[in-house]
Amino acid sequence: MKIRTDPSDKEIYFWNLLGNLAASGVSVLYLLIITRLSSAKVADQFSLANSIGTLWIVIGLFQVRNYQGTDVKQRHSFIGYFQTRILTITIMILTLFPYLYIIGEGRYSLETLLLTFLMILYRMWDAVSDLFQGLFQQRERMDIAGKTMFIRYSTSVLVLLITLLLSESVLLALLSLVMWNGLLIFFYEMRFVAYFEKIQVRELLSTRYKKDIKDILLACWPLFVNGFILLYILNEPKIIIEKGLNQGFLQTGMQRDFNILFMPVFFMSLIILIVRPLITKLAILWNKKEYKEFSLIIKRLLGFLSLGGLFVTFIAYLFGVPVLSLIFGVDLNRYVLPFTILIFSGVLYALAIVFENILTIIRKQHLLVGLYIILLILTKLITEPFIYQKGMLGAAISFFIVMLVYLFGIASIYFLASRDKGSKNEI
Repeated sequence: MKIRTDPSDKEIYFWNLLGNLAASGVSVLYLLIITRLSSAKVADQFSLANSIGTLWIVIGLFQVRNYQGTDVKQRHSFIGYFQTRILTITIMILTLFPYLYIIGEGRYSLETLLLTFLMILYRMWDAVSDLFQGLFQQRERMDIAGKTMFIRYSTSVLVLLITLLLSESVLLALLSLVMWNGLLIFFYEMRFVAYFEKIQVRELLSTRYKKDIKDILLACWPLFVNGFILLYILNEPKIIIEKGLNQGFLQTGMQRDFNILFMPVFFMSLIILIVRPLITKLAILWNKKEYKEFSLIIKRLLGFLSLGGLFVTFIAYLFGVPVLSLIFGVDLNRYVLPFTILIFSGVLYALAIVFENILTIIRKQHLLVGLYIILLILTKLITEPFIYQKGMLGAAISFFIVMLVYLFGIASIYFLASRDKGSKNEI
């Protein structure tokens, strides 16, 4: 397949922006479609399945993407990354039902279990695509990654909408998503991969890459532990709300409402994906020991996200809830304060993720494990009592506290790591 070999910086940023906007917005659109075309009970079930899918995909990804994308010296082979991804996806699928049994205490209905399983199969294709996008990032072709993401996610929204309209079944709609994404990856995205790497089945089955797999897993396990704990923290309010719904403590529809309010927060956290070409550039600068420019870019990035985040929080306070109520057809007007708190917490999360990416570039990601364990303990201590006592406001306040501790802790770790390397690369 012929592709352009000399895209401009503007083209790379445009397609990367478009692709990541599609990736960021697709869950919002899925929830919008399900909410508009299904009952509150089905929307709650779908919200839970989507939350678990978002958590469990971390096993499939094993947080290798940032490591792979910044492996600019190509220390590990692409086949090694591919075999690692096959292994982690297999583990993701095999561990799903034991996890569902534990958190659901055997109470989940068959429909909820099937919805969640289909969601995991759908996210499996996200994990495969992420591997290919890591290759494109490594070769500084985020324009290709953006194009493939935009096409896959935008068409997936149409597939979900059309199937749900025709069948009136969320199960069939999710099944259609699984099939469509598999076809797109095999017959469209892999054509771009072939331009950079020749993939042969016998190579994928070869045992020659055991060392690569071992080294990749060892290097990324701190990132995996961190990512899994962090997404567990993000999903803890949803799990507590589901528990409260099953026990009759909370009102039907609260899961749907929280997911609607939380979607823009998750979108804020995905802003960092838009600057992935910049992350690769930072990795190159770090390897070339150009610390002064490295530090300058980080300062500008943090400043941009801080000012932009404050502006977004202000706009969200003024217009966020009315707009969401109009779009989703749900009365959310009583949630203005919780929504504003959640949005600002999303800004803190986005800033913290910048520091995590930087620590990965300088290969200090192992220092974060202790921080994430502290965050997990804090989440377990405050989330349930806050939600049961204050409802949606409690969920927002507990999330804000955890994100504030997260940003303060990870920034402190980065400054200490930078000081160890010398003042020339400090922020």
